[in-house]
Amino acid sequence: MNFDIKEAKCALIRSGKTQVQLSEELFLSRPCVSKAMNGGSITHNTAMRIAKALGVSVESLIKDGKER
Repeated sequence: MNFDIKEAKCALIRSGKTQVQLSEELFLSRPCVSKAMNGGSITHNTAMRIAKALGVSVESLIKDGKER
């Protein structure tokens, strides 16, 4: 699964969190969070955890709301 870069970064900004804060909150590595925020391939579980922490749906972070 890949996040839409623009949507992911906008959600991160709206949350008021940094990538480091997000990684610490979710007990994920910083490279994993960075990969997600930059459109890299991540697991569905990781995507769900990040979306929940950002207060948005997974679908809103995926381009056109469709999993690729």
